[in-house]
Amino acid sequence: MFDRWFESFTEVVAAAAAAAALIYLGSEIKRRQKKLRDLFYVLGPDSTVMADHLEELARRGVIRPYRPGAS
Repeated sequence: MFDRWFESFTEVVAAAAAAAALIYLGSEIKRRQKKLRDLFYVLGPDSTVMADHLEELARRGVIRPYRPGAS
């Protein structure tokens, strides 16, 4: 009887640990995504249109991309 109780107890503990690990991983991924969004999504809607236009000009060779230290 103790063996069966211990086996079911260990299954419950393993399931709880797996659930806790998944919850932690999910929250960690969300935290890192938010950090990256806060870091990179600094442009407003008007600025993103301008940045897209500048990228297109650089892609066509009309302007050169800025590279620090390069002349």
